[in-house]
Amino acid sequence: MQKTSIITVVFLLIAVNITAQQFGSNPASTKWFQINTDTARIIFTAPDIQHAQRIANVIHLINRTTDSSIGNARRKINMLLQNQATIPNAYVRMAPFRSELNMTPGADNFSNGSIRWDDNLSTHEYRHVQQFMNFNKGLTKAFYFFLGEEGQLLANGMTVPDYFFEGDAVFQETLVSSQGRGRMPFFFNDHKSIWQAGKNYSWMRWRNGSLRSLSPDHYPTGYMIVAYGYEKFRIDFWKKVTQDATAFKELFYPFNKAVEKYSGVSYRQFVKDAFDYFKKLSFTKNDFYTSIKYLTKTKKNNVVDYFNPQFIHDDEIIALKKSYDHVPEFIVVKNGNEKKVRVKDIGIDDYFSYRNGRIVYSAYTINARWGWNDYSDIRILNVNSGEQKKLTRHTKYFNPDINEDGTKIIAVNVKADGSSELHLINANTGAVEKIIPNEHHYFFTQTKFINDNEVVSAVRAGEGEMLLIKMNLSNGSIIVLKNFFYNVIGYPFVKNNKIYFSVMQGGADRICSIGLNDKEIKQLTDNDNGVYQPAVNDKNQMVLSVATVDGYRIAMIDPVKAKTDFEVIVPRGMDGNWMGPKDTYRYIHNALGQIGNDLLSRVPDSVYEVKKYKKSFQLFNFHSRRPVYGPPEYGYSFFSDNMLNNFNNILTYTYNENERSHKAEWLTTYGGFLPVLYAGADAALNRQFLLSNNNRVNFNSATAKIGAYIPLSFVSGRTSQALSFGGGFNAEQLYYTGIGKNILDNRSFDYLNFFFNFSSASQKAKQHIFPRWAQSFSLTYRDALTFTSSYKFVATGHLYFPGLFPNHNLVVDLAYQKKDTLGDIFSNTFPFSRGYESLRTRRMYKLGANYHFPILYPDLGFANMVYIQRIRGNAFFDYTNARARLNGVLQDIPSKTVGGELYLDGKIWNALPVSIGLRYNYLLDKDLLNPGVKNVWEIILPIGLIPE
Repeated sequence: MQKTSIITVVFLLIAVNITAQQFGSNPASTKWFQINTDTARIIFTAPDIQHAQRIANVIHLINRTTDSSIGNARRKINMLLQNQATIPNAYVRMAPFRSELNMTPGADNFSNGSIRWDDNLSTHEYRHVQQFMNFNKGLTKAFYFFLGEEGQLLANGMTVPDYFFEGDAVFQETLVSSQGRGRMPFFFNDHKSIWQAGKNYSWMRWRNGSLRSLSPDHYPTGYMIVAYGYEKFRIDFWKKVTQDATAFKELFYPFNKAVEKYSGVSYRQFVKDAFDYFKKLSFTKNDFYTSIKYLTKTKKNNVVDYFNPQFIHDDEIIALKKSYDHVPEFIVVKNGNEKKVRVKDIGIDDYFSYRNGRIVYSAYTINARWGWNDYSDIRILNVNSGEQKKLTRHTKYFNPDINEDGTKIIAVNVKADGSSELHLINANTGAVEKIIPNEHHYFFTQTKFINDNEVVSAVRAGEGEMLLIKMNLSNGSIIVLKNFFYNVIGYPFVKNNKIYFSVMQGGADRICSIGLNDKEIKQLTDNDNGVYQPAVNDKNQMVLSVATVDGYRIAMIDPVKAKTDFEVIVPRGMDGNWMGPKDTYRYIHNALGQIGNDLLSRVPDSVYEVKKYKKSFQLFNFHSRRPVYGPPEYGYSFFSDNMLNNFNNILTYTYNENERSHKAEWLTTYGGFLPVLYAGADAALNRQFLLSNNNRVNFNSATAKIGAYIPLSFVSGRTSQALSFGGGFNAEQLYYTGIGKNILDNRSFDYLNFFFNFSSASQKAKQHIFPRWAQSFSLTYRDALTFTSSYKFVATGHLYFPGLFPNHNLVVDLAYQKKDTLGDIFSNTFPFSRGYESLRTRRMYKLGANYHFPILYPDLGFANMVYIQRIRGNAFFDYTNARARLNGVLQDIPSKTVGGELYLDGKIWNALPVSIGLRYNYLLDKDLLNPGVKNVWEIILPIGLIPE
């Protein structure tokens, strides 16, 4: 019988604030070190020793400084630093309580800012640590008592919205630094675009997003609400709200009720007031949007982005296009018409450079086995022929640029310790011709050729200041063109002895220029919302990417004229008004002046002892437990994961009330080697079965299993693949007791199992139901060694094809099964025709066809509980042929079905994606196990939404 935990079912319906972790994604040979204090254990490899020291100092200071706004509970956290991953990301997980930080800095200055990356990660992620430490109150403690750390995770997901978790963490990174995303206009572009267009979103639409219109995520939404609360209702406002909520002071909508209690207004009014506060301060009147000419069209029920527009000719522009219904592709825009060049390879950013018929960009690739080791490799695309060349392999290159004659590439190389350097690369061979000295220890970002011997680069310096520099490639000498302090800059473009670039200024990201010789700087746009990636042609026309409610559109300024001299605002102190009277950030000065402001300027330089990290530490770390509830079986499971996340154990006890039997089970998995190894054992007492004469026979049993599998992943160009294969041996021994031991012989049941899984999928746009092109295949073979000729082979496959329209899919299902002629002793995994009771015959095969299509994008919700983003349908036909012996005659049994499925795609509790379906089956043949049934209705419920 399948055992189901009622708590597991509840987990499928609760949104929690975690990012998926990777099991067994570092090899066992990795040498780890640690800094171990009363506040945190920082676990790292040798290149990250300086980062570990800094992070230890930062979180110790934060731990005793900003706790007044969240609570003074203390709990030690284990933090792993990963330096081989190129995607800038991090997470804190409650079950088990641990954190992992990806130490490779992001290459885009406008997304996360320019402060040092270890500060950025530690200030944000440690706020999540503080949240979890303090969110174990009242009734949540009961959840923790019965379910362990997963219990707190469950309770926190029920009581505290995800937008608060992230909004509060962004507020902390803004408070304690001289920057943070809360001071960066880019962070608010989507909200400002919506407001600028006069759109009135409902609260549920803000929270859940949309598949047809611009949808800000919960980070900026949460930040505005959290920051407004701090600004208007003092430093302890959110501490009191979250304490009441996590203690379940109210059983229904405890967070909303607590906001109402401490703000004195309804929750809906509080959110409206927060948005209105930011909305009123977001705009000033200017004529920018009437003075530009848009070169790209908008599309109904879609959001289309165009990035990095660059001139091919004066009337011809190349750009990267992304939309809700198309994957990223390079396109040429001419006279309002678009021509596709090629789909872009999978990447982690949208940056590319163009010169003289060639595009150069970085693509994402991964280590097949070790998931924490991935790469950023250079691609060169010939625009005229559409041919692409893979120039480098297993490198970490970002923001490449190609020179005029296409012989050299300049690219930013990021090393394992997080530092960067410029590499001059041969565009034909990929060989590194020169590594440019970096004596000033700058972090290079977007870098462009001025000529073959000089480049210009937007660099991060010191603790987050940004400089625009000119560098000589021959000797590495540097000329600082301008110090922009904490005003973020990026996307330089060189033309006519000037550099054009985007810069954070006056509440928006705007375009400026600076002379290469005279260093005279001019502001060229006075926009209210973000504009990026300028390019200028010989006619003094500028194209740029403009943030709008329809996506980032290409616009032209003709001709380019200076609006005003650009004034660099110098940070002036620690009063919360970091950017002076013309503060780039113009909001919530009171909130940003509270305890902890500009904390990063006061971080001590204590040196902590470094020791080797013993991999045996907390090898068994039982952090959570779940009840087993699947009548007639009841019990408990206990879960253990070590800090390196490569050793997992599950212990389970179950009691069967029908048999009055007891069972203890153990399963262990180790992922530090090329094959993942697993083993397990169970023992059951007082089991029983019924003989034909209605006598019950009692027996005990013991089972052991061992096996291995190899999980591999590949990212190659425009597709990603997964391959896994392995096998195992299972042995079960029966021991009869009572009367059974006198009439039956103790016997064993041993079997082998093997499997092979492969999948390949192209990139998937937001509105796509499935990838346009994809394939998946699965093979399993099981053989019972102690039963003569007892075996089963099952093969399944799914083929995904484009439909008639961009968001339609044709899906073909294939399946084949062959087994022995004995009774079926193995579980049934064959996907029989829908609507029929599944047969288990010696040979079966199935063909199925599905046509999936969207019907409507309603963007409607109910009571902050259920939100529907899309209604879609599927028309299907299934044909299964089963060969079996009926009435002594071997014959084929057809089972054909036609029908349809209707799905509602959306979110529940404003956070968790969910799809619920209704299926109608019309049976064209006789169901042998349910004769007379023709019409079958089924409800399709989601399972496995959150990985365990």
